[in-house]
Amino acid sequence: MTKIILNNCGKNYHRTWLFRGINIEIPILPGTSYAILGSNGAGKSTFTLMLAGQISPTEGSLMWQNNGVNISEGQWHEYYSLASPALELPEEFTIEEWFDYHNRLKPFKPNTTVQKIIDLCEFPSKIKDKPLMHYSSGMKQRIKLCLSIFGNELLSILDEPLTNLDSKGIELYNHLIKEMKHEKCFIIASNREDEYHFCENHFTIDKANQSLLVNQ
Repeated sequence: MTKIILNNCGKNYHRTWLFRGINIEIPILPGTSYAILGSNGAGKSTFTLMLAGQISPTEGSLMWQNNGVNISEGQWHEYYSLASPALELPEEFTIEEWFDYHNRLKPFKPNTTVQKIIDLCEFPSKIKDKPLMHYSSGMKQRIKLCLSIFGNELLSILDEPLTNLDSKGIELYNHLIKEMKHEKCFIIASNREDEYHFCENHFTIDKANQSLLVNQ
């Protein structure tokens, strides 16, 4: 079993603590899901990026383990996929070129083809052969979600997944979750219930007390 272990973790930005003293273990198992909740500015995105090793805790330690053996920080990326509005896509690629390239670096789940994902995105035919610089922010968000959710990694980390999505994009998100929620583990950073409605575990960052409340 893979799990993330936080020992007395805290994060400080500009002399202000977002959270401190966090001691939890997060098992990464198929069919489990975690919502990281909190008000705007509480540190939800920061917390998820810290779990992914994109940023380091200011104090305490954070480690990943697989079957009781520590995983080196340089290998954490092999165990998760990440989708965030802050992530940039290579705008000179077409959607097929980007999916092909991504699939070589981080393969999709077995029996998932590039064409299947392109079809699910339901982009107009007139734009499919154009570079991603011509895509709207909502179209790019659909791409990020598909890349993460159809990744072969067990854990999918989604930061504010419905950002920039229209009704068709929201429909796609709910379809992807329904299709994959029993096969993967999800960590969702959000303050919108329609983003984390399926999550059975809730971690709430209490901004006033700089703490993490479990299943609140």
